[in-house]
Formats: sequence, C-alpha cells, structure tokens
Amino acid sequence: MDRHSLDKLDFLKLLSLISARTHSPVSRDALMDLRPLDKIEEIRLRALQISEIRKVYQLGYSLRIEPFSDIRPLIKKNAPQGAMLDGLELYSLIPVLENFQEMVGLTVGHPEIVNLKTVLSSVNIYPEILKRLKRSVDHEGNVLDTASSALKEVRSAIRSLEAKIRKRLESIVQSPEVSPFLQDDFITQRSGRWVIPVRMDSKGMVAGVVHDVSNSGETAFIEPLSIINLTNELENLRADEKAEEIRVLRDMSNNIRLN
Repeated sequence: MDRHSLDKLDFLKLLSLISARTHSPVSRDALMDLRPLDKIEEIRLRALQISEIRKVYQLGYSLRIEPFSDIRPLIKKNAPQGAMLDGLELYSLIPVLENFQEMVGLTVGHPEIVNLKTVLSSVNIYPEILKRLKRSVDHEGNVLDTASSALKEVRSAIRSLEAKIRKRLESIVQSPEVSPFLQDDFITQRSGRWVIPVRMDSKGMVAGVVHDVSNSGETAFIEPLSIINLTNELENLRADEKAEEIRVLRDMSNNIRLN
C-alpha cells in the first residue's frame, strides 16, 4: 500500500498514537514500520491472536512488560571471542529477559491459546542466565557480592581490614604523642591511602608518608608508618577484588555469547 493510501486511512497517525504506549524506542520504531497485511491468511491469524490476548485479559491475567533498551548493539559488541560487557551493559539485558519470560508465561495455564504460540514458540527465555544476571549486577552496573563466593570473601576481608586500619588510626590521632601536631582529629583518604591531617609546620614530628597538602598549604595529609603494611595489604585485596569482578563479567559475557 502506498503512502497516499496510508494517509487517507490515517494509518500512520494511528500508529503514532499507539506508539505512545510502547516500552522502548526499538519497539516504537518497529511499530512505526508496520504496514497493513495483504494476505487473507495472515490477517485471519492476526485477528485470532488479538482475540486470544483480549481473552486472557478478560480472565484477569495482566501482562507486565518492563521498559527496555535495544540490546542488539550489545549482542554485536559481545559477539567476538574474548569480548566483555560491563556491568551496566549486562544489567540492561535483565528487563529484556524478564519480558521474554512474561510473554511466554502468557500461554502457561491457558491451553486455549494456540495462535499466540506461533509467535512465542521461537522465544528463548534463558532462565539460568536471567537468574545469574540478577544476582550479579545492579542497576548502576556494580558487581554484587552474590556474584561469586570468591568476591564475597575478598570483600569481607577488605571490610575487616579497613575496620582494623581505622581503629589503628583512631588510636594514633588520640595518642598524646601525635594529637598535639594535628590540624584536626578526623581520618580521611588521599590517593586511596588512609591519612591523618597534620599541621604543615609539624609534619616532621609525625613519622609517615605525605600523600597530599591542603589548598591552603597549612595541612599535610600523612599516612603513619605504622599502617603502611596494612594499607599495602588492603591494596592487594582490592586488586584481587577487581580481578574477580572482571572474571565474573567476562564469564557472564562468554555464557551469553555461547547461548
């Protein structure tokens, strides 16, 4: 059917109205590309499918479709051997898989729905991939503790060591040997290292490594010598954490590629 005929029928206007109810830009684009069917068999099948959808809703079943993004670029990016998706990219797959699961579930328990199955029969829902994605990444792309036992273990060790370092620093800033030389009694970090604020004119009185100086030039941020070994150990643990996060992301990306 040509454009003039479509305009006479207000077909494109109708599609535009319907597009406001879609859940993603890719759905909207696909909808706007629709054209009237020209084969009677296809028209009859589509009418039966629509009738079945209405019947399911009349029975009280609600189809919950979540907003989703176009994952085709991600699938293409992940196609080469050794490619890896980041946490946010992997998370964007979750609503798509949940929607697949919801749509396929439409036919479960409704044996009278036979014509919709011709559309849904080719849809794979990948329940194991979905389950692993949901326990591995969050909506900000962070890799969760539950992604692997190794990651949970190393993060527990990090938290324990950080608490030990803070406790040691609290003892240092409260000690009579150090407290007179402090600009303040707070504990902070500079360049990933735990430090205490020492007056610039007294920095030689506190044994440690200067990692930064305040904008005013009045404060030196010093890492006391007594915690350097602990902080080095913490950096090693953080390197292990990063390596395990990458392993998790790479393994999930590979699993998606293979399926």
